[in-house]
Amino acid sequence: MKKRSLQIIGTLIFSALALYAALHGVDFTEVSAALEQVRLGWLLLTLGLILLTLVVRAQRWRIFLGRKLSFRDTFGLINIGYLVSGVLPMRAGDPARAVAASARGPVSALAALSTVVVERVLDMFLVVIMLIVTLPFVPGLRAYLAGGQVAGSLSYQLIIGLSGVLALGLLVAFVLVALFPQKIEALARRVLALLHIPNPERCLKPVQHALDGFIALRSAREGAAMLLWSVLLWIVTPLYFLTGLQACPFIPGGDSVLKAAVVTWSSAFGMVFPATGGLGSFHFAVREALFWGFDIAREPGFTYAVIVHALAYLTGIILGALTLLVWGISFKSLVSNAQQVEPSPEFNSPSPS
Repeated sequence: MKKRSLQIIGTLIFSALALYAALHGVDFTEVSAALEQVRLGWLLLTLGLILLTLVVRAQRWRIFLGRKLSFRDTFGLINIGYLVSGVLPMRAGDPARAVAASARGPVSALAALSTVVVERVLDMFLVVIMLIVTLPFVPGLRAYLAGGQVAGSLSYQLIIGLSGVLALGLLVAFVLVALFPQKIEALARRVLALLHIPNPERCLKPVQHALDGFIALRSAREGAAMLLWSVLLWIVTPLYFLTGLQACPFIPGGDSVLKAAVVTWSSAFGMVFPATGGLGSFHFAVREALFWGFDIAREPGFTYAVIVHALAYLTGIILGALTLLVWGISFKSLVSNAQQVEPSPEFNSPSPS
């Protein structure tokens, strides 16, 4: 309990820092004036594309789960995850949807969580590819990433490159785990024997459940389907950022497709920061990407970030709450059960999950 309390306090501090960074130096008079210019028609189209990304995510996750759940179930579970992550710290949405999945069909919470880990890593890999493809066309942002450093030694650009290599390495490792589960289980047995763990079979149960989450990766056909749905996801996502740009006439025109692609990967990396629901970190990343990459003032950049984030954030929360209501699941009990499951890696897509 002490460790969890420290985690919560840490996350709240990070969230406060992210909000401070996003709001610092912003003239809210200009933000208010920009909001009055928003084009409702384009905003509705953006909302429609956000809903389409939820459909794509739900269908992809159904494949990850070995098609053991219906599309209706995975769609509801995806939104439950967004609801929980949007209102609670420590990205509790992933374990929450894993626990809820175990109540909807023949899949364990650990197996479902394993699929979420694979899903996140695949998304990271594709986002890094998008970054590598677009960055040469945005010299200002490239210089910013090359010049910025962490701990005075690692440039942002190097960290991003390493994250891509790490994601690729993890994907290869996941495929190997899926293809050779008996070897992984045998290795776990040897480790437990070396540690002289009593009743090792009981300790192996979580390992076996986690390995179940990689079953779909054993099939080349299912693997190809996952990849195709993932590519589709990362085509539709920039489209809703693009229509969001069209809804905001205060953002200078030109290079809209490039801007949308840059916003997609910058917001994804902004969501890595452990702020609840991406509040602050999403806005800061988008604002700075538009400023350094396209010389767009921070006020309109921040306003645009508020609009696209609010649409996705509120959509996930509303649909998640409706799902809990229809399914008769208590939010409190769901979160309580989810606390028994370890959360997935700290990478998030540019969605309120």
